[in-house]
Amino acid sequence: MIARRAVGLALIVAGLDARANGAPPVPATVALHVTWGAQAGSDVLRDDLERALAAKLAASCFRTVEIAPAPAGADPELTLDVVLTNAIEEVRFDDSIATALEPGEPNKELRRAAWCELTADATLRARKSGETVGTKHSTAAAGRRPVYVGEDPQAGARGEVVEGTVRTLSKGLGCGSAKLDKRVREALSRAGAGTAPAH
Repeated sequence: MIARRAVGLALIVAGLDARANGAPPVPATVALHVTWGAQAGSDVLRDDLERALAAKLAASCFRTVEIAPAPAGADPELTLDVVLTNAIEEVRFDDSIATALEPGEPNKELRRAAWCELTADATLRARKSGETVGTKHSTAAAGRRPVYVGEDPQAGARGEVVEGTVRTLSKGLGCGSAKLDKRVREALSRAGAGTAPAH
């Protein structure tokens, strides 16, 4: 079970047991920061990715995930900074723009395609020392055409890009693996904020 508690603009995701693959979570709290870099996209895209990534990390990676800004008194052992760049969110019309904007023909909605692209660079660090525990680069792109009048192809394309980015980042960081657990424990031990040694 995953419980969520909102504190101001912060969201704490706790109660983690990584049931999906049987591996216990890394016994540490991570503060997740998702920000735009060059060629920023929409707040909707960033927010969707942040929520989806937090849920994935909660399900298969860490004991607790905090979405920044963290509440007063929070003391996460790790930070995960994700910088998003090179975003493209657009709708491409089969007809000319003038024709597409003419009223009176609902089926014209089907003669368009949404396109979404995104680059993400993630860096996991021990918070106190700044030591890098892991990094991962991701690029994702998706196109979507509406199947029926009224469908939002932009939401579909955006969802595919978010899903692909979260999958690539979580896998690349080693979520649910003994290797990630070992790297985190060693980094925190050197930083003086260590978890209990693995047995």
